[in-house]
Amino acid sequence: MPSLDSVVRQVGDLVVVALLLFGLTSVVAPLDLLLSALGVEPPWFAGLAAAALVALALLLARPLRLRLVARVWGIGLVVTAVWIPLLVLFELQGNPVGILVSWAVCLGVGVALTYPPLWRAAEARLRAE
Repeated sequence: MPSLDSVVRQVGDLVVVALLLFGLTSVVAPLDLLLSALGVEPPWFAGLAAAALVALALLLARPLRLRLVARVWGIGLVVTAVWIPLLVLFELQGNPVGILVSWAVCLGVGVALTYPPLWRAAEARLRAE
């Protein structure tokens, strides 16, 4: 019979994986609109399937840690906060190239903002001044 510590650890791992998947769904959400603009009607579970594929690639590349989940959530927040205004301001609803470019820009900004060396350099610069 498994000990209570083992059960708690397994539940914690399940929660971390669920948080990773939910964070990634906001990162890959623009793909749904991109596919619709291309004339492909994606199934209702396409966003979760894309998030699962990205999560699998992330897990193969690096170990699952809460720091990774926090970075993914940060990127997801930036993508959501920047991509929706870009979509509305530039009226990109039917433009697949515009959707793809704006999504790539949002991903780049999100990755740059959650990149730890960038935070360390900014913190060192602020402390020096």
